[in-house]
Amino acid sequence: MPTTLRPADTRGITNIDWLDSRHSFSFSHYLDPERMNFSVLRVLNDDRIEPGTGLGRHPHANMEIITYVLEGGLRHEDSACNAEILPAGRVQRMSAGTGVFHSEINASQTEPCHFLQIWLIPEREGIAPGYE
Repeated sequence: MPTTLRPADTRGITNIDWLDSRHSFSFSHYLDPERMNFSVLRVLNDDRIEPGTGLGRHPHANMEIITYVLEGGLRHEDSACNAEILPAGRVQRMSAGTGVFHSEINASQTEPCHFLQIWLIPEREGIAPGYE
């Protein structure tokens, strides 16, 4: 598969009250049929969440999700009883497998949170959810 460079200013954008997100591939309301994925890399989002806000409980299934916190702290809670605040420099892996509900909330009431979220298409579907 040939490498295609994608300048940052050509990425998709979601900019709402609490979220400023840049999408390297089609995601949410940004649809670009030429940019659905790259091999098993399905999502590469550069996200900034306003203080005290975030994405409430929502589902995922059959996706490997990696979150790398660049600035601030991200509060994670999920239906498998995992709960923690990921500080800057921390990496989280969540295997959504057969299904998991989780939330991602900025842990600070005063500072923004900046992180990368990477989704990988799993080698096999229907595995048990996992977290580390």
